[in-house]
Amino acid sequence: MSSGTPIALVTAIVLFIAAQGFINQLVSGTQGLGAYLKDGSGYNKSAFQPLNSREENDKDPLSWLSLPKLDFVDVKGQEDALQQELEEIRLEMNEKLQKGNIKEATLLRDKLEVVMEKSGFQYKSD
Repeated sequence: MSSGTPIALVTAIVLFIAAQGFINQLVSGTQGLGAYLKDGSGYNKSAFQPLNSREENDKDPLSWLSLPKLDFVDVKGQEDALQQELEEIRLEMNEKLQKGNIKEATLLRDKLEVVMEKSGFQYKSD
């Protein structure tokens, strides 16, 4: 036996014990896999209890982490200044149209088209 064999053996045993402990943790308890899979006498009598409600699951778990704004990636909850500007112009234009201000709505449409063209949107009206 070489001198590295006992170290490798001890390392393998420690990793095995740690992995088995992790698996046991996942399976045990009321939120564990064991409770989820064991239905007992029926589905409604399952011992599984979800950890969080749906509202808590929808919250951003990494609110402290700010991701870079990339034009080719959509990130949930990340506001895009361009989209917000386009939406504001559109809403204002719709208000003017509803009030019958065709001239002001046309100016807003032109502004909207300029902003879209600058940002790379291609739009053709019929």
